[in-house]
Amino acid sequence: MGNYADFEYEFIERTLQLISQYEKDLNQYDFYEQYNYTLLLNCLTGLIVMPKERIIDAIPNDRLLSQMKKEMGLQDTQINPDFVTVKDLAIALRHCVAHFSIKVESVTPAFLVDNIVFYDNQKAPGYIVATFKANELQPFVRYYGSWLLSNLQTKKKFKLGAGRLT
Repeated sequence: MGNYADFEYEFIERTLQLISQYEKDLNQYDFYEQYNYTLLLNCLTGLIVMPKERIIDAIPNDRLLSQMKKEMGLQDTQINPDFVTVKDLAIALRHCVAHFSIKVESVTPAFLVDNIVFYDNQKAPGYIVATFKANELQPFVRYYGSWLLSNLQTKKKFKLGAGRLT
């Protein structure tokens, strides 16, 4: 594995590739040794925290409409209506991830991961940013990560086209 030529872009790209590599090997592990949600939560550092800190202008600012949520794979995930744009949601999720204001819920006695709740007690006690259905976090992460990469490419092409190298 080589060094980074374009750190932010490649860090996001490698984070998405890491998820894909793990998924290829997931079934070789016993069910109780599959840590896909742990991996996804760890990967949010590269997909949510780093972009907010280093490339905030690449975070999509589109409105979170129901059609977009479906495209992101969010059918049953609940997003607090206070967050009307993707950027608003990403910034709120950044705070949750950075402060590890995350809890995992099980709705059955089997203690499986059913919901992943992102909350912000600094905003208000018990304030929920989003409750992801467990099976919807990965499609969201992929969609959002791909969107970041696309925005970074567009931004880079614009700068190169304007005669400025980055």
